[in-house]
Amino acid sequence: MGLSGRSKAIRFQIVRLCLVTCLHICFLGVFASPANADTLTLSFPLRCTLHETCFIQKYVDTDPSPDAQDYRCGQATDDGHKGTDFRVVSVSDAKKGVAVIAAAPGRVKAIRDGMEDRLIDKDAGSLRGRECGNGVVIDHGRGWETQYCHLRQGSVSVRQGQQVKTGRPIGLVGYSGQAQFPHLHLSVRHEGRVIDPFTGESSDGGCDVGMDKGLWQADFRATLKYRRGELIETGFAEGPVSSHDLEEGRGGSAQPTSVSPAIVFYVRFINLQKGDRLRLVLNGPSGVLAQNTTKPLQRNKARYVAYVGRKLRGNRWPDGRYRGQIQLLRSGAVVVEKEVVLKIQ
Repeated sequence: MGLSGRSKAIRFQIVRLCLVTCLHICFLGVFASPANADTLTLSFPLRCTLHETCFIQKYVDTDPSPDAQDYRCGQATDDGHKGTDFRVVSVSDAKKGVAVIAAAPGRVKAIRDGMEDRLIDKDAGSLRGRECGNGVVIDHGRGWETQYCHLRQGSVSVRQGQQVKTGRPIGLVGYSGQAQFPHLHLSVRHEGRVIDPFTGESSDGGCDVGMDKGLWQADFRATLKYRRGELIETGFAEGPVSSHDLEEGRGGSAQPTSVSPAIVFYVRFINLQKGDRLRLVLNGPSGVLAQNTTKPLQRNKARYVAYVGRKLRGNRWPDGRYRGQIQLLRSGAVVVEKEVVLKIQ
């Protein structure tokens, strides 16, 4: 059946409207797509459990002045720090093998391996130009690249020019180069500029911002929530412990027994704030053996160790349960609390 003149006119208008709508959508898509295409999405770069077996020690420095501040206006960073440091508890944990994985797909641009793993507390001039230690750089296209530093000697498992997918193992956490603790230093760059993955922005002095515009996968952002002070280790030892002992993994290597000369309960925190106090209590089978509440910190502490203990009085310690309790006090409130148990028999 043929169409009338009026029907043809209506049909023409419908087709014309559809064409205009399609062109409008395509037009918007052409101009809107580059912003999305230019954004890099990152997955977590380690095979570990954040806040349990690995922790964020440092963030990108967002302050261009000689001072330093992280993206939440805290001091969990150093002046000029250009990446995020994901640490493991100690050298012992690093030696067990913690995989570093590609945070996004791309092509391996550069690698370095063969540098010795060793903890360095002070700047080592001999490492100038090699502070990153063993590492991998991945080119993700569109001007984006990621760099993975301080990998364990001999662990780099990719080659230059190789294409890698997200999640592909590229090495192991180590402490090569300028490393004060075993960790992965992850840097993100766009067209040569350092980008903070927690904001998606370059270091421009801004802070106190959320992660709604960051580069991390949306389903992982809650896990990456900023923490002002974190307990990374508790344990018992036969005597006083030092920060260096704990970094090396020697703190609790000798668990107290019934004839130990002393029982010490120790804790280790990262990124404590000025004014924080710690309350430590060591309980034995018959009551409190030792306790202490520290004075308010006079300044922020990137790493902090505290302990309480008691020497053996007599021939042996009574059988039973020994409990170590720790509270982090801030502005009169308990913000971190934990209890651990040692059994002697």
